[in-house]
Amino acid sequence: MRSRYVDAEAAHFQQTLTSRGVAETVAARTYTARLLGQDASLVLHGGGNTSAKGVERDVFGEGVEVLYIKGSGSDLASIEPAGHPAVRLATLRKLRSLPALTDEQMVNELRLALLDAHAPNPSVETLLHAWLPARFVDHTHADAVLSIADQPDAERICSHVYGRGLVWVPYVMPGFELAKRCSDAFDAVVKKGETPTLIVLEKHGIFTFGETAKESYEAMIAAVTRAERYLTDSRRTTSFLPGQISPAGSLASSRHMLWGNSDRARLLPRIRGVLAKLAGEAGESGPLLSVRTTDTVLSFLERPDAEELVAIGCATPDHVIRTKPTAIFLSKPDYADLDEFRNRVEHAIVQYAHAYDNYFESMCRAKNVQRKKLDPWPRVILLPGVGICAVGRTLKEADIAADIYEHTVQVMTDAADIGTYEPVSRSDLFDMEYWSLEQAKLQLGKKAPAPLSGKIALVTGAASGIGQATAAKLLQLGAHVALLDRDGEALAHVHEGLAAKHGKRTALAITCDVTQSKSVIAATNSAVAFFGGLDIVVSNAGNAPEGRLDTARGEEVLRDSLEINLLAHNHVARAASEVMLAQGTGGVLLFNASKAAFNPGAGFGPYAVAKSALVGLMRQYAVDLGKYGIRSNAVNADRVRTQLFGGGLAESRAKNRGLTVDEYFRSNLLSREVEGEHVADAFVYLALAAVTTGCVITVDGGNSSAFPR
Repeated sequence: MRSRYVDAEAAHFQQTLTSRGVAETVAARTYTARLLGQDASLVLHGGGNTSAKGVERDVFGEGVEVLYIKGSGSDLASIEPAGHPAVRLATLRKLRSLPALTDEQMVNELRLALLDAHAPNPSVETLLHAWLPARFVDHTHADAVLSIADQPDAERICSHVYGRGLVWVPYVMPGFELAKRCSDAFDAVVKKGETPTLIVLEKHGIFTFGETAKESYEAMIAAVTRAERYLTDSRRTTSFLPGQISPAGSLASSRHMLWGNSDRARLLPRIRGVLAKLAGEAGESGPLLSVRTTDTVLSFLERPDAEELVAIGCATPDHVIRTKPTAIFLSKPDYADLDEFRNRVEHAIVQYAHAYDNYFESMCRAKNVQRKKLDPWPRVILLPGVGICAVGRTLKEADIAADIYEHTVQVMTDAADIGTYEPVSRSDLFDMEYWSLEQAKLQLGKKAPAPLSGKIALVTGAASGIGQATAAKLLQLGAHVALLDRDGEALAHVHEGLAAKHGKRTALAITCDVTQSKSVIAATNSAVAFFGGLDIVVSNAGNAPEGRLDTARGEEVLRDSLEINLLAHNHVARAASEVMLAQGTGGVLLFNASKAAFNPGAGFGPYAVAKSALVGLMRQYAVDLGKYGIRSNAVNADRVRTQLFGGGLAESRAKNRGLTVDEYFRSNLLSREVEGEHVADAFVYLALAAVTTGCVITVDGGNSSAFPR
């Protein structure tokens, strides 16, 4: 492992923070904390913790010794100075004299010792950091260290790897008791005449320390490097050969097969649909799925002992709240028979939930405790030949589970190759999974579900106008959205803004020409491969051509209009319907029609005829797919000032009616101009109208000649 510490960079970073009034100690602490957090082989998604000891001034101007400790749930990769709240060190040290302290008492004492009452809760391992004498302390769950700490003879191995100065601590839950044992073990090494250099927690992780942030950080890098070298030197040759086992009938016959979007688009909706059905999710929604396909993962899934290793459990107990105690391993799936695949997935998930129920009940009996059972559904499904399929309420949540399990695979591989993978027991995992302090991490910053949470949408013509407004509204209300447009440059600009506001994993930009069926299918596959499925489609892209149908030119324009204003919508609806049918959870197709479908204007035939046919298309989908729970509706908007009216079209239509352009856009019963956001609101309403299909909603300010009838 290579140190990422750069003296010049560290100096600049710290100078920038201190110029803003940040204490030098905190500035140095923040720099190396980020270095740790940005290396996924050390910590992942809120894992690990870091601290530093310093002096703050209280309200009386008096110096107070403090411990700057990572706030519970903070992410080291992006931590800010405020992420290390200051806690009175004297109070923390005094707590060591107590024979015992409950979790609730500990949390209360930590909060009472904060200098800032509004600061986040200090880490559950605050006391451990406080009772160590070093000024800077780092804690990670490094993959390489877990591979040697998750062994039945881990103490012997770690003693061999680290020699004198090792502080070895047998496994115990984080909190007061762990802090006690670590500080006692540290003192015992000192009494032997040795200088402690690091602490290894059995089946948990590693602590390093130093008098400077750089010293503590580089001690961590050195310690992990020694573990990596041991793994390399000790790895035994196994009988496993890549490609030895491959799924029967698989689309991917070996780990070297490139798994494409079209293949994922066939499998993921079926997995998502089964999960939604079994979990009793509301219709037209479900979990988000994140897939990881790497050589390391695929090789692991082909190992003869892979299923056995997976069944053993988490690499470190900290991961259980993200991945559950175990993953599902789908043995020898047949990816060619999609009905059989769906049935296999459903059976596996039902069996998994049954096993989880038994685990919960048996643990409660054995420990004589009462707990509120968490949901029994898997967070990780392992598909040989495909990879890791992680599950979450958001794509970010699914990504976290996928990241963690990708590293779990590495730990299991290394641990099994040098000995025996033996992490904490099911009993210990249960204690961690149902530990109130650990569950609290998942609730930090969590808000009530938004109206469109759990829904995946696709919007065409999303680079401008109504499409852009609709995509923004869907994201605002909690949906994950694929944005399609043929103008790649404009689409990228819109996507950048929306992703910055709503999260980069909530929006996906795909360049697509909706008049080309292959382009639409490829775009839909990309969206499904990225998010895991599809629930809402807003088929919006189109143009507004003029022409008289009694002329040759008008007929030519009509043909072009039918391509984009009718047939392109069918390309989109057809591709989307295939996904929705595979999910089996319903869905909604929404079409951007037009007032012209009911009230055509003079010289506007190519547009009006196509839009009238589009309303018919919408109604046909409502009739044909209603029995599958798939709804189909349309919005009739009129005179929305978008690019559709560019190139002189607005002036031409206004002139036809003897109006100015501004008068044209306000020429309705309400004398109000219709904007893209108004149309977006109508699409959102229809997306949420669970028992509405075959409906046309007008958004035109009122036009009696165009009232649907």
